[in-house]
Amino acid sequence: MGVPGTSRRPLLKLAAGGAALVTVGAAARLTLYSGDGDEPFAGDTLALSTHAGTDVQSLHLALGDSVLPNVGPGRWESRRLPTSTHSLVAFTWSADQRAPTASVRSRSGGIWGPWVQVPLLHDLPDMVSRDAVAVVGTDLVWIGQADGVQIRVEGRRPRGLTLVLIYPERRPGDLLVAQPSSRVVEQRQSAESESESQAQRPALVTRKEWGANESLRDGSPTYIHTIKQVHVHHTVNSNNYARDDVPALIRGMYAYHTQSLGWSDIGYNFLVDRFGRGWVGRAGGPAKLVRGAHTLGFNAESTGISAIGNYDTVQPSNALLNTIAAISAWKLDPFDRDPRARIRVKSEGSDKYAAGRGVRLPVIDGHRDTNDTACPGQHLYEALPKIRRRTERIMAAAKRVPITIDEPATVGGLARLGGELRIEPGTYRPAEARPAYQWLRSEEPIPGAREQTYQVRPEDVGHTISCLVTLEQAGLDPVSQTPQPVGPVTAEPVVAASATARRRVARVRVSIASPSGVSVQPSGRVIVKVGGRTRTLGLDSGGVVARFGRRHRLDVGTHAVKVAYSGDASFAAATWVGTVRIG
Repeated sequence: MGVPGTSRRPLLKLAAGGAALVTVGAAARLTLYSGDGDEPFAGDTLALSTHAGTDVQSLHLALGDSVLPNVGPGRWESRRLPTSTHSLVAFTWSADQRAPTASVRSRSGGIWGPWVQVPLLHDLPDMVSRDAVAVVGTDLVWIGQADGVQIRVEGRRPRGLTLVLIYPERRPGDLLVAQPSSRVVEQRQSAESESESQAQRPALVTRKEWGANESLRDGSPTYIHTIKQVHVHHTVNSNNYARDDVPALIRGMYAYHTQSLGWSDIGYNFLVDRFGRGWVGRAGGPAKLVRGAHTLGFNAESTGISAIGNYDTVQPSNALLNTIAAISAWKLDPFDRDPRARIRVKSEGSDKYAAGRGVRLPVIDGHRDTNDTACPGQHLYEALPKIRRRTERIMAAAKRVPITIDEPATVGGLARLGGELRIEPGTYRPAEARPAYQWLRSEEPIPGAREQTYQVRPEDVGHTISCLVTLEQAGLDPVSQTPQPVGPVTAEPVVAASATARRRVARVRVSIASPSGVSVQPSGRVIVKVGGRTRTLGLDSGGVVARFGRRHRLDVGTHAVKVAYSGDASFAAATWVGTVRIG
């Protein structure tokens, strides 16, 4: 459990008389052009600088009167401020102050964009945790590469109000991490040897792979004893990021949470991008029960998953929903939580539920269920029932005993035209599974042949016959097997012969033909015997003619004639017996 303690404070330092200007690398002069056109900047550039030990550049600019003058009742607006390159924007202020309505517009490619309101950050640590600090802020908004910013604040300008600009530069390895088939998103099993009857760990990109600088963290992770809930969030910051933007974007969030807000680590346990890739957030081991800093008042018995993007304005992809469900199943299954149920939890104090209050909440909920926020966005919130159903299916599938084959199926019977074949399905578990049959001719399905027995047909001659056996049981994955085929199927040939004699010379004419409906023709050899004499001939177009007595005349009298066909791969051996009279 989290306990009160000292944590790293952000770079912003509160001075006795107000906020000090901490701009690390920013120029002292701010003589800036204030026109409404696209005229060039005047004055010096506010330069972001690199924090020691990381390649994430940042700038913290205190917004006092010299930078953010009052321009009307309840309204403050800066001139256009030239900056070095940045891609993320946020605001922070003293935690004891009421939140302002803060907006920015940015210059990118020489063009000033529209004003964009920066949403208030509601993904917060608990006051009892090591992450609790004296600074709060907005969400971190991804704007793409920009080199200028203008600020507008309405309602109030709180004490300690500070502009935060962050630029997490891309790294050469980011492109590799971004590939969906990359080795860095391969599924990894936890060191705790997960039970095969529990939902398994989904593919996750690790902290090392997305480039977390562990020196930015403050102390060791804190662990909890159980998980009752999964809280679903969205980061709000961008919907148009590319695959290879994501590692830098997460590094920027990590730097903002630790260096600007003073948290001990990035707040979320896991993140999921719009492409459906899962990312490890907070350190401590993704398979362990790490306490996050994402849901004020409800971090003590939960894990937090944040969808990267603003899901008030776009629909979540199926890939994103599937990954949230997979992570949820993995974290909830060891504690037998019902993902479609509600559970009683106790608040540690949020802006919606007072500390100590017990409340029944969905096991998988949206951040708005626990705090006064629009998070995780209306579209993602409306998709929560779908996430719960998918989580339930994953957990149920992990608990099902698969169909197991103890003895394989076999095909028996006579593989000959007119014969009958029978498939025996073998033995299997569970006994309630039912076999379905599909007979195969040379591995191709035979239309309509779906019974346990099969009558061999003329078109089967010359082909092997087998049967695909599929064991099926409701709620289980089907299991199929194809036993050793029998055949090739053979047929009895139609044998016809005639024997004639003239001048003590006998002629035996033999025909070996296929039965009706059989397309293949017999081949092979025919042995013809007349008396004690023998001739062996190869079939030629289904027939042979054997002559006896041309050199040595046959004796006068009646001679036995025997024709023996040796058979081939498609036809059985056959014989014909007759006589011939030598006059």
